[in-house]
Amino acid sequence: MTVVRAAIISLHDGPAYPWMKAVLYTLLLANFGYYVIDDWARTSFSLADTAGFYDYVKQFNTSLDEVAWFTLLLIFELETYLLDESGWSPRITRVVMVIKLITFFLIGHTLYVNSIALAQILGPVSASAVSDLCDLTNAGQSWLFNLDYISITTDSCGALPQAPQYWEIPGEPVVTSSAGLELARKFAWCDFMETAAWLSVGAAMEAAIRLTDRGVTSGVIVASLRWLKLCLYALILGLGAYWAVYGHWVYLWDELLWIFGFAFLEINLDGWRDEIDTETANTRVRKP
Repeated sequence: MTVVRAAIISLHDGPAYPWMKAVLYTLLLANFGYYVIDDWARTSFSLADTAGFYDYVKQFNTSLDEVAWFTLLLIFELETYLLDESGWSPRITRVVMVIKLITFFLIGHTLYVNSIALAQILGPVSASAVSDLCDLTNAGQSWLFNLDYISITTDSCGALPQAPQYWEIPGEPVVTSSAGLELARKFAWCDFMETAAWLSVGAAMEAAIRLTDRGVTSGVIVASLRWLKLCLYALILGLGAYWAVYGHWVYLWDELLWIFGFAFLEINLDGWRDEIDTETANTRVRKP
């Protein structure tokens, strides 16, 4: 994170800085499109014909989470880049607060969904009654391994991995092997820790902005928030690297983009604090 911030600082006053932000937001929008397509593709495997509205909400949980984070990132950008110069009217402040509450609610809902999924996958899992996947060709079941879904059909069942025991993934019409179940449990932990870490980053950023808006630019709390965010970024990068080990490079890419986005916010905050400190020093000098 320190290296990223140093790279941004070196370009902060140059003409490339606005373009860097534009490229970043464009890439984040592209990532959002990827997750929408990915969530939609999974519905044919992970949802039964009897699925209701909330089942679809949970299925598109990642896409909704991306919308919430993109909105929150834009608000943080406006607050740290514009609020320090002119401030906002009380009416706009209330509107922004409502939008923030909605975004944090959606992010909190993501954490809730991931915690439920984690509890289910770590709990008792039903063993499939079949010993041959071809017996599931007419059951509307799919095979899952390493987040890869394959419909179990007459053509595909013979090519799927054979195992002495198959397990039913809780809440989904999906089966997997013992190795696949263990991997699904690891990924569930990753999802939960990643969501909790990012939610903590958002809360820490909100606290840092509120403190700066009140003229607090240094001290134990400010330093603690900075170190907390650095530790969280390190944890998130570690989780992204873990995903990459299993071939999910897009998740590592996504983490890097979001951390880079928050690095811009950190630079905005540093500039805001410098302005406050300069104004405070000038005020003291002008006093008789």
